Amino acid sequence: MSTRLSGTAMSGTAAVFRRELDGAIRSPVAWVACVLFVLALHAGFFFVGFPVGDLSLPSFWSGRVASLDVLFTWLPLVFALLAPALTMGSWAEERRSGTDELLLTQPVSTRAIVGGKFLAAWLLLFAITLVAVLPLAWVVASLGPLDWGTVWGGLLGAWMLAAVCCAIGLTCSAVASEELVAFLLAAVTLLGLWSAGHFVRVLPASIAEAAWYASPTLHFLETGARGVFDARAVVYHLLFVGCALVLNVVLVEGRRWR
Repeated sequence: MSTRLSGTAMSGTAAVFRRELDGAIRSPVAWVACVLFVLALHAGFFFVGFPVGDLSLPSFWSGRVASLDVLFTWLPLVFALLAPALTMGSWAEERRSGTDELLLTQPVSTRAIVGGKFLAAWLLLFAITLVAVLPLAWVVASLGPLDWGTVWGGLLGAWMLAAVCCAIGLTCSAVASEELVAFLLAAVTLLGLWSAGHFVRVLPASIAEAAWYASPTLHFLETGARGVFDARAVVYHLLFVGCALVLNVVLVEGRRWR
């Protein structure tokens, strides 16, 4: 019986995943977000550098170092805007158009629906990240001795960071009834976590410690962005994503029984 239920949940998750991914690929929002994301990252890498706080780094042309440190340092900030753009319609659009009621009456558990939506958004965000990072890495490698271990470590960290950002975006979309509201709510939340990570050094000790534990930006910049694998960072991201998705399920279940 448990095996049958598990198989049903998996098939439900897969069905929602395919539905969401197909809808995202057909949506012009995903394509526009992809182009803007790539252009913004490449412009920051080649011409701007990262001019914020203690992590200030020169651009590639100014520093002339075969490294993607600037690119990975920009990722949390760009994810704070890209993830909300990709997830804002996941629940808000369903609610606005009334299709959420139809979806929730299907013989699929809420957990399977939430899981399918999350996996589709996560895959899409990370696929866009690969499109932005890998061609740039090959260009840099052709100009100097690039440390590919750091690149793959950075991509692993970006994969986990993307999961956190998508989970937050989906939860904010479940709260909102309009896509714009969902985008703003998720963007403000992620930008707040990003800001806490960058300005933690000027906060009082007790608040700084709480900000460090709360900020996915700091965990990424201190591990993945440096090409370092840290089991504690993995546990942190898993717990963060798990809590966000459980909250998402609770919010959707609350609407199911109204």
